[in-house]
Amino acid sequence: MITPTVDIIVPVWNQPFETRACLLSILNTTDTARLVIVNNGCDRDTELLLEEFCDPLGNRVLYLTMERNIGFVPALNRSLIRSDADWAMLVRPNGMVTDGWLNSLLNVAGNERAGIITPRCSSETLLPKGASVASCSRLETCQISFAGLMLSRAMRDEIGTFDEELDGARWCLQDYQQRATAHNYRTYFAPGALLQSGQALVFGSEERRAERERYSRETFRARWGNPRHHAVYFPKTTETEHLSSALTTILPAARRGDSFTLFLHHRQYRQSAEQGWRCLHTSIELADLSRLTPERDLHKRLQKLKALIPELQIVKGVDGIPVPGYDGALPFSAVEQRVTEAAPCMI
Repeated sequence: MITPTVDIIVPVWNQPFETRACLLSILNTTDTARLVIVNNGCDRDTELLLEEFCDPLGNRVLYLTMERNIGFVPALNRSLIRSDADWAMLVRPNGMVTDGWLNSLLNVAGNERAGIITPRCSSETLLPKGASVASCSRLETCQISFAGLMLSRAMRDEIGTFDEELDGARWCLQDYQQRATAHNYRTYFAPGALLQSGQALVFGSEERRAERERYSRETFRARWGNPRHHAVYFPKTTETEHLSSALTTILPAARRGDSFTLFLHHRQYRQSAEQGWRCLHTSIELADLSRLTPERDLHKRLQKLKALIPELQIVKGVDGIPVPGYDGALPFSAVEQRVTEAAPCMI
């Protein structure tokens, strides 16, 4: 089996101490990947550090220099264009990688239509409730971060680079992830690949950042619509085959940004765990109802969810069988319709 080639991209703007620790952690845990170091208009002290670091590495490093700080996303895009490896891995210079991180990512890279892979960042929790690192070697996700991100060359050749007009954070990332989904590429979370992530630098005035965030949010929603959160209740008589069919319907909607909490009776929950359904997608949570008072437990949890998410949509897991206490619950066919409506256009 041929091992995929990897470029590890580190865009640098000052922070010499953090940058040095980051680069050393990469060298100490990676044998064959090429480093792509981007000097994004650094001060002279940081520039000297980068030159000293790169000199002994020869062909193992590609050193790119920008005359001024052109911004994080533009610098990343220019390095992605220069990368000719099978996979390009972004690591922010204030992060540190850990033993085995790259092999864990490459193990996930072999999955069908893998386009984006995110490691487990120390500052974030992506695993859905009930799932664990031990039980899930990989999950699909819509949640990605510039702290660490691996992108396939096949996908990059097809969908291009990040939109530099967006915010360089949440909406820029979500837009790119949805473009990948629109072209039938999968986004995976690799729990076994741990990256110690630091705090990203923040630039510009608070007013300017708020205005750009507003523009980015509106642009994203104009392109992809508003994500929704569904709470789906499955009655006790629901068989495993029906649950499997329902999850087949739900998964494409989760890939397009919707979130789902599935309320299951204990037997259903146990069977779902045995089937590995807790490891489908980080936006699909399986909730185990109380064996003694399931209806009371359901009502209590739904009230709590609605307090957190006022626009929560309550759905009947089986059309024709009501959700206890919620006469206005949507039929499951509404989720099926949502998948059709939310299907993104190829762009």
